[in-house]
Amino acid sequence: MKWTEDMDARLLHCMIEESRMGNRVDGSWTTQAYTNIVDHLHSAGYVAVTKNNVKNRQKVLKDKWREVHDLFSGLSGFAWNPVSMTFHAEDEVWLDLIQSRPAAAKWRVNSIKQYDLMVELWAADRATGSGVRTARQARRQRVGPHVSVDLNQNVEYIPEQSQWTGYRDPTPPSPPPSVDEYSPGQTQSVPSVPSGGTSSSRGSKRKAPMVDSIDTQFDKLTTSLDGFANVLSSSNVHFGVISDAAVRQVSVMEDRNEILRSQTEILRRTPNYTYTEADIYEMLAAMNISDDNMLEQCYDFLCRNPTCTKRLMGLPPHKRWNKLCKMISGSDC
Repeated sequence: MKWTEDMDARLLHCMIEESRMGNRVDGSWTTQAYTNIVDHLHSAGYVAVTKNNVKNRQKVLKDKWREVHDLFSGLSGFAWNPVSMTFHAEDEVWLDLIQSRPAAAKWRVNSIKQYDLMVELWAADRATGSGVRTARQARRQRVGPHVSVDLNQNVEYIPEQSQWTGYRDPTPPSPPPSVDEYSPGQTQSVPSVPSGGTSSSRGSKRKAPMVDSIDTQFDKLTTSLDGFANVLSSSNVHFGVISDAAVRQVSVMEDRNEILRSQTEILRRTPNYTYTEADIYEMLAAMNISDDNMLEQCYDFLCRNPTCTKRLMGLPPHKRWNKLCKMISGSDC
């Protein structure tokens, strides 16, 4: 019998429901469970399905799921994407895994249909341990023990000793399918210690040289910060000097302008001073004459009559307008 994706989905959903109803004992289905599953598939239109078909299909699906679950369970760096139904990871992580297990290459492109349902159905059966591995760690564990070497001259290491005789993949339970994205078996960030181990294999460190190295680096950092603070302080001093010089220069320019204005007023009061057209226009502008024609008429009149201009300039500003009107009318000039 050829099973379709819809048939697989209905089969898995029905199995999950039967398991929740208690029709699964110690990982085995009861007779009532098989009867209910077959009846459910018949009601969906798949009337040719028998109990043996259900058993055989469950074995095929479970074997396929077990291969994927055992491969990715406990590996950090991989995340399940429920949309594409594939495991996602960085290229480097994938390359490490494929290098250690070439058969995993197909799962980089092949989707795993109904993986979430199979996790919910069978993950608890295989939850026999915990631990998180990276793909790089999986590769290293296949090629043999590794001695860590630190190039830090201030720290001495005692090479780590091999402490295990075999390796068995940890298979922690996977998160429920309601989670949009997860990494299977996220339980611990440190690989579990295999049975038979007696003590930690990490090399012991001499802490005193490390403390001295840290103190040295801290002193260098403090010196750098002090130098930076001195530069800022010096910059502030220079900025203050430049700012003070600019203020003094502005003050000098204002004083010069005031002197020029005073000298101009003195010249205007001398008997021989001749008022220019600019002086006339400046005086008329101060009168706030709104009519442009009147302003031009007054300007032309004063330019033609320097005597009237001189007499008008001698008056206070608030009396000039009335006097100018009389001059233009011809009654007083």
